[in-house]
Amino acid sequence: MKKSRRMTNDAVVGVVTAILLTGIIVAVLSLVQTVYVPKIMEQREAEHMDKVAEQFASLSSVIADQAADETKGIPIATSITLGSKELPYLLSIRSYGTLEIIQNACSITINNATEAGSILTASFPINTITYSSANAYFLDQTYAYEAGAMIVSQIQGNLMMIRPSFVVDADGETIDILFDVVNISTVGQKIIASGYGTYPIQTEFHDVTLDINFTKVRTLTITTSTSNAWSVFLNYTMIQAGLNQNGSRTDYFFENTGQSLTIDFSLSSRNVNVFFRMIDIQAQIGPGWIE
Repeated sequence: MKKSRRMTNDAVVGVVTAILLTGIIVAVLSLVQTVYVPKIMEQREAEHMDKVAEQFASLSSVIADQAADETKGIPIATSITLGSKELPYLLSIRSYGTLEIIQNACSITINNATEAGSILTASFPINTITYSSANAYFLDQTYAYEAGAMIVSQIQGNLMMIRPSFVVDADGETIDILFDVVNISTVGQKIIASGYGTYPIQTEFHDVTLDINFTKVRTLTITTSTSNAWSVFLNYTMIQAGLNQNGSRTDYFFENTGQSLTIDFSLSSRNVNVFFRMIDIQAQIGPGWIE
């Protein structure tokens, strides 16, 4: 007897089905990985930038209260979140950040005339607190607490989010400027933290290191990488005080080089006085207070 053989396609169909299912799974995963993961991570990093903005606003508020209260010996911690985590089970990159106290990041220079007609120059270096992001998907941003102001910077420029204590009072032939500057000094070597975790920055009122009245001021210069933010704020403040940049009576004009901003009062017929105070706030990054 001869045994008959019967051809079947069942095995072939099974292999083809498995290949098709594998292809569909790979296509779906590729779509998720290349389209949805970047969008989700970009949104995460954008939300993290908003969170850092809120934390820096809180830090600015704490320092302002300490500068106004002038009570020593009470350090207050404000938490700053440096980065955001990656997505689980999918290929993504977490973001990082750096929190740092930068020495001599900017300076304020005042030129005033003496009774003898000579010009005296006084320059004051200022330390700042900065946060710099290292995002993988969203636009990088830098937040800075500088001389009492909170400033956010991007590639396109910078903007002042919280104003410093800068008041202009124009009365008749006199222009009075009250400028309270907060300088951040450091204690020990706890001045930087990098990574993606949450780190506290502790601040404490130390002293009012300067309280000087300048008369017959000719120029006031702020040297900083965020000169655009200062320019917009100071110009708005001058205009609100009723001062003029042009016309029949010129009170001041600006010179902005991108790295420094100068308010020039040399063409003004009014006497310009600057009441300048510098408040020293000590700061440390990380837990524990080191004297």
